[in-house]
Formats: sequence, C-alpha cells, structure tokens
Amino acid sequence: MAEIPQALSSLLTLEENAQIDQTMLPTRERFSIRLTVYCWRYLQQLSAKLQTPIESLQPEQINEWVSKDTQLQEGQHVDADFIDWFSYLVTSSLKPLGAIAQQNQVHIHDLTLDTVIHWYVQSFGS
Repeated sequence: MAEIPQALSSLLTLEENAQIDQTMLPTRERFSIRLTVYCWRYLQQLSAKLQTPIESLQPEQINEWVSKDTQLQEGQHVDADFIDWFSYLVTSSLKPLGAIAQQNQVHIHDLTLDTVIHWYVQSFGS
C-alpha cells in the first residue's frame, strides 16, 4: 500500500478524523470532507507563501506550487501523475470551499473545520 507523503499526513489530526466520522455520513461524503480539508489547509500554506488570498489563486499557481513542493515529493510513490492528480484535486476543491465560504459569508482562509463539516452534513445528510 502506498504511503501518504509527509506533507499530506499532517493536514488532519486523529481528533479531526474522529469528528468527521461522528457525522455518520456515508463513507463517500466523509472522504469528501477529508479531501476538502486537506486541500483547504494546503491552499492556506500556498496562500501564505504567495501572500495571495485563496480566492485569488489561479490553477497555474497551484500546479506550479505542487510540482515544486519538495516536502510532498518526499513520498515513496510520488511521480508526475500523482503531482498532476493532486494539483487537479487542490484546484477542484476551490468550488466547494467557495460555496462554504459564501454560505458563511467569510473568506476561504477563515473557514473552520466545523463550518466545512456542517456544510457537508447540510448538503448530503439524510
């Protein structure tokens, strides 16, 4: 089984994973929450480095950042396909993050784990 690169494994704590599991949403939605949070935190790092609001980041900037992220590339099974996939994933996360931020009338950077979880529960809960 492939190891998660160190750059990604620190983006969600065990307590946060437990909080997501407590939603009792189907596995697919809990996975989506985790991916959204991973990407949100990764975008926060990029935003801080470039001193640019997350909402202003362009796909090219995200792709360049991911392709040059030495910490991410330390993973055993990280190759060009993974970099492309992860860049796409991070860029795609801007859509739900933007919707969550808009609904809560905050910037993406100012979201919280609770607001992300609440949005998914509201959108996909029974």
